[in-house]
Amino acid sequence: MLRVVLTIDCERFISFDQGNPRWKKIEKIKGQINKLIKNFRYNKEGFELTYKTLLNEKFPSTFMITGKTFKPIKGPNFIEWGYHTLNHLPLTLIAEEQLKKEVKNVYNLKSFTAPMWMIEDISNPLRIFRLLKKEKYTHCVYRGGNSGIKHFHYNTVKKSFKKEGITCVHVSNFFEGNWSNKKIKNLKEDILSNLRSEGVYLLTTHDFTHKNTKNLLEIIKFLKRLEKVKKVKMFKLRDIK
Repeated sequence: MLRVVLTIDCERFISFDQGNPRWKKIEKIKGQINKLIKNFRYNKEGFELTYKTLLNEKFPSTFMITGKTFKPIKGPNFIEWGYHTLNHLPLTLIAEEQLKKEVKNVYNLKSFTAPMWMIEDISNPLRIFRLLKKEKYTHCVYRGGNSGIKHFHYNTVKKSFKKEGITCVHVSNFFEGNWSNKKIKNLKEDILSNLRSEGVYLLTTHDFTHKNTKNLLEIIKFLKRLEKVKKVKMFKLRDIK
């Protein structure tokens, strides 16, 4: 049975304001355009929308909150709160003292995901994992290594693995609230093609891309149908062994 984890990176519009160090000239222009029209294309209240939807559907999920903007909310056990750093900075590119502030486990959470998945630099691959362990995180989202601003990220379905005692779960795929029907269809086909996998299918999304619940509900209902016939089982990130 395929194990499935849904994570939601909650950052509102921080990424538009800060940009991405990996962006090239064209991507920077697109980023500036998105920043100017963000309230048209995106949803400042996307967190509230996704949280309410997953709450109503009683759907296991892990919300990765940016500390500058969010705090955990007391809620049911099927909702997990994880950390997405304090200010959404590229962790592999910042100095040690700033890194400590970004990952400090102020809410005593178990799960962690790094902005832009920049968590392992090949020049010092265990640096951030050691700090996560010191801060008593147990789980993290992983998508591949980095070399400065160059990255080697990819999607896959694989078993969880350990780095410095931290359970790493690899990103399998992602979706956004503003995706087309065709992209959502392709995502569902990808999940179906991996039903016999012994690994974990980690699916992730961003809060601010959800202008409405259409895509989120489509994925929830799809996974619920698969779970009902014992094809998948949903987990929070911290429950993956």
